[in-house]
Amino acid sequence: MADRSTTRRLFKNIASITVFQASGYILAMLNVPYLTRVLGVADYGVLAFTMSVNAYLWLVMDWGFSLGATRDIAQAQGDENKIREIFWRTMTAKAILSVVALVALVGVAALDKVPDVFYIIFLPGALNILSAILTVDWLVQGLQRMGLFTLYSIGGRAFVVAMTFILVHGPQDTWIACCLQTFGSLVASSASFMIVRRYFKMGRPVFPFRLAARQIWDYRHYFLSQSSWIAYSTAAPLLLTIVSGSVAVGLFAGAERITRVAMSMIYPLSTAIYPHVNALVSESREAAANVAGLLLAAQVLFGLALSAFFLLAARPIAVLVLGSRFSAAAEVLRCLAVLPLLTGVGSTLSRQFMIPLGYRQAVSRITLTCTAIYLVLLFLLGREVGALGAAIALITTEVLVTLGCVAFLVRREREFTTNACLAVLSAPTRFMQLYTGWRGRLRSS
Repeated sequence: MADRSTTRRLFKNIASITVFQASGYILAMLNVPYLTRVLGVADYGVLAFTMSVNAYLWLVMDWGFSLGATRDIAQAQGDENKIREIFWRTMTAKAILSVVALVALVGVAALDKVPDVFYIIFLPGALNILSAILTVDWLVQGLQRMGLFTLYSIGGRAFVVAMTFILVHGPQDTWIACCLQTFGSLVASSASFMIVRRYFKMGRPVFPFRLAARQIWDYRHYFLSQSSWIAYSTAAPLLLTIVSGSVAVGLFAGAERITRVAMSMIYPLSTAIYPHVNALVSESREAAANVAGLLLAAQVLFGLALSAFFLLAARPIAVLVLGSRFSAAAEVLRCLAVLPLLTGVGSTLSRQFMIPLGYRQAVSRITLTCTAIYLVLLFLLGREVGALGAAIALITTEVLVTLGCVAFLVRREREFTTNACLAVLSAPTRFMQLYTGWRGRLRSS
């Protein structure tokens, strides 16, 4: 009965995250084409710059809690006292990090590289920091209960899209678009926090600063492993603004946004499986390898399909989604076509294989090395080839990340890797059996 209950909760969690990501996909497909058309290439580049700043602030505020705290809560196995302790320790750590994020935000605003610094950088950044403090996605993921969080997150996203159509009508409204990106997150985070507060017994507020400081130190490897995704997706707008200008930023950000939105369709499965794999590792490494291998197979199949689609239809996709003024982004999108496959495989190997097995330090080491390589390549190629150079740098680095993870797992965890590979080979048959079983249950019901 426990196994059936766990399986049912896992599938409900996958369904909730799927709805969450699907809503983001649909709303982004409404929002991005509208913004690229009304703002133009240069001002969309300014928006991408603001979103990059906020992504780095979110990285500081998250500090790997979405990996570390989720893992700790999943392994607490329903111990309410332990979960409550993790909750207040994590919230205290986020309060400490908010001071660091505010100092960094003031430093970026002092650079005065864009017009309307307060509305383009400082106000969106401050809202983003407050939203990051209140968000409790790491808690609901660890408990594998994403239903209510999904509901309010969708509401926040829908609010952003609706207000964008109402308030943003041209380049003069770029600052409004910048503020809306973070205000919607704040609404969703606040609402979800209040709901969790209602259904989760937080107890009396406590602020264990010493334990929180220790947690920040212990989670440094989670933070470093997270930094790769942030660096790859947000360093380009920041650095390209300096070496190539806003037009190159707009072309690269538009093409990269299309690939990221499409890749997000597989994200629900990966997010839901992460706490499940962490819980399984302490019980049966073979079972954990089996689940991780099946996820890797799904990532490969989905990544290959997306890569072929972008490679063959890059130009019509770029024009349809971004507008005729972004036709030059087609070459960038064609170069990024293999990104879904590489990112899916690399993220699965690091998050579903290495981190659950306790190799967070190795993940951070691979991440740091590849991030340094990426920044160098981005500066050199971005200055010479612009947006296309940034795409080449991104693909090269993703290849290095994947190869680094494969080499480490083959050397240190050969048995686990072998079991996972066997699961990958058996995946087509098992996926077909799963589909047949679902179809049979639907017909009988």
